[in-house]
Amino acid sequence: MHLTDEEKDMLSGKRGEGVRKAMEVVVKFGELYGANRLLKVKNAHIDAAAYTTIYDAGTEFVEFLVQNGAKVAVPTTINPGSRDIEHWRVMDLSPEFAAKSDRLEKAYMALGVSPTWTCAPYQCTSIPTFGEHISWSESNAVNYVNSVLGARTNRLPDLVDVCCAVVGRVPEYGLHLTENRAGQILFDLQGFGPEWFHDYVDYAVLGYLVGEIAIQRVPVINGLPESTTKDQLKTFSAAAASGGSTALFHAVGHTPEARTIEEAFQSKTGYERITVTPEKMNEVKNRLTTAAHGKVDMVMLGCPHSSYAEVLEVRDLLAGRKVAKGTKFWIQTSRTVYELASRSDLRKNLEAQGVTFIKDTCIMVSDTEKDWGFKAVVTNSGKVAQYVPSLAGGMVALMSTAECIEAAVKGEW
Repeated sequence: MHLTDEEKDMLSGKRGEGVRKAMEVVVKFGELYGANRLLKVKNAHIDAAAYTTIYDAGTEFVEFLVQNGAKVAVPTTINPGSRDIEHWRVMDLSPEFAAKSDRLEKAYMALGVSPTWTCAPYQCTSIPTFGEHISWSESNAVNYVNSVLGARTNRLPDLVDVCCAVVGRVPEYGLHLTENRAGQILFDLQGFGPEWFHDYVDYAVLGYLVGEIAIQRVPVINGLPESTTKDQLKTFSAAAASGGSTALFHAVGHTPEARTIEEAFQSKTGYERITVTPEKMNEVKNRLTTAAHGKVDMVMLGCPHSSYAEVLEVRDLLAGRKVAKGTKFWIQTSRTVYELASRSDLRKNLEAQGVTFIKDTCIMVSDTEKDWGFKAVVTNSGKVAQYVPSLAGGMVALMSTAECIEAAVKGEW
């Protein structure tokens, strides 16, 4: 691998042992993927934020970097941790678990990371520009910024992402290269009436379907309505990344590298075509719905973290009503949205109606050993439907946002 003089200095230890170790990891990782050089990046996003993703060994590695003089070299945001930092007792977490999370949080603050604690930094503080090379991890975030914003990143492994942020470099391979960003499989939507693709759940189901079929190929989606919003594409991004391992998609007429089908495929032909029908969508939705009809223990929105607009939608749908006794209703969101909701009294009013705001974290990366006591979870998130049964226990009903609100009010579905 060709290194610049500055990069050689980092690798030789002239910038300190912490930087040397980080550069060693980045170089070896790049060699593994056949990269010929490193690219400078303008910002980074770290996935290795939760104690339950890296545990004690990962915490010790971040502390090692700090103790040996390392700091992040570029503005760096960070994914949800394992607890709501201020209100972790609301989540009924043990003091021992909270202490382990606190130790990792402090290590990242010492490293110079911006305390965003969100999986959707592209909606609050970190918005990459088209064509910009960045160092990001976390599946939905990578998929969104590659696809919807047109920035360039690969999905980096946990702790490799930390090392890239410290040296401000990523290996040049994969989706940093234009030729690797061409579409490889076409999903053509056919037979959908005007009632489709208004709610997030339709985008979640479509994302899961696309991810499951495309796996690591770059999918192109043709036929989404003009009304499609950024929040809906966020929902699609998360589901496609969890249904398969999609890190880039093109939505014709919606994403910057897909003004036409030809542009999305970079004029290549001979690609596979998949026809998506309402019947196929309903089959996937029914398969992801594993809960039996009856009592609802938890209604969970905000995976990825809810935007302010999504919280406003909950306000409108819940107007004049309250969450049923015995049913929990969580909105998971970023600290940025939480503070905005607090300033506008939106949070206070929703909490009076029985909603609980969870910030800084997500149940998927919280205490995975804890018995949450959920038997039935209702959600509009494909990612929740995929992961909650294995990571938090309980079966899931995948429903529209309006249906989620009705389930919360009635305490059953």
